[in-house]
Amino acid sequence: MERRSRLLACPRRWLPQVALVLSAGPLLAEQAPVFNVYPAWAPDGGRIVFSSDRTGDGELYTLRRDGSELTRLTFSPGSDSHPTWSPDGSRIAFDSDREGGRDIYVLELATGVSTRLTFHPAWDGAPSWHPDSDRLLFYSERDGNAELYEVSVGSRQLQRLTRTQSGESYASWSADTTAWVYQRDQNGDRDVVVWDRRRDTHTPVASHEARDHLPSWLPDGRALVFASRRGGDDDIYLADLGGAPLENLTSHPAADLMPRVSPDGETMVFVSDRGGAFDLYLMSMSSRKVRAVERDPPP
Repeated sequence: MERRSRLLACPRRWLPQVALVLSAGPLLAEQAPVFNVYPAWAPDGGRIVFSSDRTGDGELYTLRRDGSELTRLTFSPGSDSHPTWSPDGSRIAFDSDREGGRDIYVLELATGVSTRLTFHPAWDGAPSWHPDSDRLLFYSERDGNAELYEVSVGSRQLQRLTRTQSGESYASWSADTTAWVYQRDQNGDRDVVVWDRRRDTHTPVASHEARDHLPSWLPDGRALVFASRRGGDDDIYLADLGGAPLENLTSHPAADLMPRVSPDGETMVFVSDRGGAFDLYLMSMSSRKVRAVERDPPP
């Protein structure tokens, strides 16, 4: 359980929910299968970066969308998670506990060198890039509550963005930078919320008493995908911000999580345990057909 919770990279207060997800399939056996989680697209849509515990700790890997050219990126003693590719294609941001606490790092792909951006004993996690590739959104519990922060990649200067009694996490910019989507934990409920920065309004997306989480934008900024337990199991839903009905994309008894739509809007990568372990799957956004991502044998 501890190994899996480190790979999923969640604060200690979320462990009961992690246990619920892990118990959904045959994953607590002594010889647990490999987890491949938290996928994200390269800006050209040609590759996917993700975290895997195939070597015992969470490390970062990339592969092509056809499953070929599996490449290991990190070789740290800790757990590296939540990777996200910079819009200019040159770097990957992630969080890691490689130096004790969980902090934000940036990996330069040209050199393989990782730079630590945050230095705090509290939990800093789930970074996402500004479209200009110069700063990152992330959440931190450094003030006793999960709040959103921004850090400059160049100067490492921090700015706190939220001050609430609820918990905010898993935030990302819209492509035009006029809005953020984030996950809000409040009074035992978890919702997906859009923060319109021009109007300073916070609007829940298809609010429901079940847990909605792990949101991400479609490239045009007009819709979101997120995971929800509103149907009893974790499925992935598409929310059109223009008011169209919410659409359940996966409708599967397994846990389907962590959706990300490709830059061309044609393919969604997500994580599911429908094959017995959490692994990567692709869905065509036009036909809604799903296939597993086939990989080369691990190194």
